[in-house]
Amino acid sequence: MLLVDDSRSIRTLLKIYLMARSFEFLEAESAEEGLKIAEVEPVDLILTDFHMDGMNGADFAGQIRASSNARLSKVPILMMTGDPNVAEVRALGQKAGISAFVRKPVSCAQLMTLVDTILPLPRAAAK
Repeated sequence: MLLVDDSRSIRTLLKIYLMARSFEFLEAESAEEGLKIAEVEPVDLILTDFHMDGMNGADFAGQIRASSNARLSKVPILMMTGDPNVAEVRALGQKAGISAFVRKPVSCAQLMTLVDTILPLPRAAAK
Protein backbone atom coordinates (compact mmCIF):
# COMPACT_ATOMS: atom_id res chain seq x y z
CA MET A 1 0.00 0.00 0.00
CA LEU A 2 1.27 3.44 -0.92
CA LEU A 3 0.36 6.33 1.40
CA VAL A 4 0.72 9.74 -0.26
CA ASP A 5 0.17 12.65 2.12
CA ASP A 6 2.30 15.67 2.96
CA SER A 7 1.49 15.15 6.65
CA ARG A 8 3.62 12.57 8.44
CA SER A 9 1.07 12.43 11.27
CA ILE A 10 -1.73 11.52 8.84
CA ARG A 11 0.42 8.81 7.24
CA THR A 12 1.18 7.41 10.70
CA LEU A 13 -2.49 7.48 11.68
CA LEU A 14 -3.47 5.64 8.50
CA LYS A 15 -0.87 2.94 9.23
CA ILE A 16 -2.24 2.56 12.78
CA TYR A 17 -5.78 2.28 11.42
CA LEU A 18 -4.75 -0.38 8.89
CA MET A 19 -2.33 -2.39 11.05
CA ALA A 20 -4.82 -5.27 11.31
CA ARG A 21 -4.56 -5.90 7.56
CA SER A 22 -0.83 -6.80 7.43
CA PHE A 23 -0.10 -4.37 4.64
CA GLU A 24 3.42 -3.40 3.74
CA PHE A 25 3.45 0.39 3.67
CA LEU A 26 5.36 2.67 1.35
CA GLU A 27 5.16 6.39 2.05
CA ALA A 28 5.50 9.55 -0.01
CA GLU A 29 5.36 13.18 1.17
CA SER A 30 4.23 14.44 -2.25
CA ALA A 31 2.42 13.25 -5.35
CA GLU A 32 5.65 13.60 -7.32
CA GLU A 33 7.46 11.28 -4.88
CA GLY A 34 4.45 8.94 -4.94
CA LEU A 35 4.66 8.64 -8.73
CA LYS A 36 8.35 7.72 -8.55
CA ILE A 37 7.67 5.05 -5.92
CA ALA A 38 4.61 3.65 -7.73
CA GLU A 39 6.58 3.25 -10.97
CA VAL A 40 9.14 0.93 -9.35
CA GLU A 41 7.34 -0.72 -6.42
CA PRO A 42 4.30 -2.98 -6.89
CA VAL A 43 1.38 -1.67 -4.81
CA ASP A 44 -2.13 -3.07 -4.30
CA LEU A 45 -3.73 0.19 -3.17
CA ILE A 46 -2.91 3.90 -3.11
CA LEU A 47 -4.29 6.24 -0.44
CA THR A 48 -3.71 9.87 -1.37
CA ASP A 49 -4.61 13.23 0.05
CA PHE A 50 -6.16 15.81 -2.27
CA HIS A 51 -4.39 18.94 -0.97
CA MET A 52 -0.60 18.73 -1.19
CA ASP A 53 2.09 21.16 -2.25
CA GLY A 54 2.79 20.77 -5.95
CA MET A 55 0.56 18.24 -7.67
CA ASN A 56 -2.80 17.60 -6.00
CA GLY A 57 -4.33 14.16 -5.42
CA ALA A 58 -6.64 14.31 -8.44
CA ASP A 59 -3.77 15.17 -10.80
CA PHE A 60 -1.71 12.39 -9.16
CA ALA A 61 -4.57 9.90 -9.73
CA GLY A 62 -4.85 11.04 -13.35
CA GLN A 63 -1.14 10.39 -13.91
CA ILE A 64 -1.42 6.94 -12.33
CA ARG A 65 -4.38 6.11 -14.61
CA ALA A 66 -2.44 7.39 -17.66
CA SER A 67 0.64 5.28 -16.84
CA SER A 68 1.96 3.07 -19.62
CA ASN A 69 2.50 0.45 -16.89
CA ALA A 70 -0.69 -1.66 -17.18
CA ARG A 71 -0.41 -2.95 -13.60
CA LEU A 72 -0.03 0.55 -12.17
CA SER A 73 -2.79 2.13 -14.25
CA LYS A 74 -5.32 -0.28 -12.68
CA VAL A 75 -4.30 0.08 -9.01
CA PRO A 76 -7.24 1.17 -6.82
CA ILE A 77 -6.89 4.75 -5.55
CA LEU A 78 -8.64 6.08 -2.46
CA MET A 79 -8.53 9.88 -2.22
CA MET A 80 -9.03 11.77 1.04
CA THR A 81 -9.75 15.43 1.65
CA GLY A 82 -10.52 17.86 4.42
CA ASP A 83 -11.57 20.48 1.84
CA PRO A 84 -14.94 22.08 2.63
CA ASN A 85 -15.93 21.94 -1.06
CA VAL A 86 -16.41 18.19 -1.06
CA ALA A 87 -18.54 18.03 -4.22
CA GLU A 88 -15.91 19.78 -6.33
CA VAL A 89 -13.04 17.69 -4.96
CA ARG A 90 -15.03 14.47 -5.43
CA ALA A 91 -15.83 15.47 -9.05
CA LEU A 92 -12.16 16.17 -9.78
CA GLY A 93 -11.20 12.82 -8.28
CA GLN A 94 -13.84 10.89 -10.17
CA LYS A 95 -12.82 12.54 -13.44
CA ALA A 96 -9.23 11.47 -12.68
CA GLY A 97 -10.31 7.86 -12.09
CA ILE A 98 -10.23 7.43 -8.32
CA SER A 99 -11.81 4.25 -6.95
CA ALA A 100 -13.19 5.74 -3.73
CA PHE A 101 -13.39 9.03 -1.88
CA VAL A 102 -13.42 9.80 1.82
CA ARG A 103 -13.67 12.98 3.80
CA LYS A 104 -11.20 13.78 6.57
CA PRO A 105 -11.18 13.26 9.44
CA VAL A 106 -11.70 9.62 8.59
CA SER A 107 -12.52 7.12 11.32
CA CYS A 108 -10.78 3.77 11.62
CA ALA A 109 -14.05 1.92 10.93
CA GLN A 110 -14.82 4.06 7.88
CA LEU A 111 -11.36 3.54 6.42
CA MET A 112 -11.40 -0.22 7.09
CA THR A 113 -14.82 -0.53 5.40
CA LEU A 114 -13.59 1.34 2.32
CA VAL A 115 -10.36 -0.65 2.09
CA ASP A 116 -12.22 -3.94 2.54
CA THR A 117 -14.63 -2.91 -0.24
CA ILE A 118 -11.77 -2.04 -2.59
CA LEU A 119 -9.50 -4.94 -1.57
CA PRO A 120 -11.63 -7.73 -0.11
CA LEU A 121 -9.86 -10.07 2.28
CA PRO A 122 -8.99 -13.38 0.63
CA ARG A 123 -11.49 -16.01 1.67
CA ALA A 124 -10.13 -18.99 3.59
CA ALA A 125 -10.05 -22.10 1.46
CA ALA A 126 -12.88 -24.49 2.22
CA LYS A 127 -11.76 -27.63 4.02
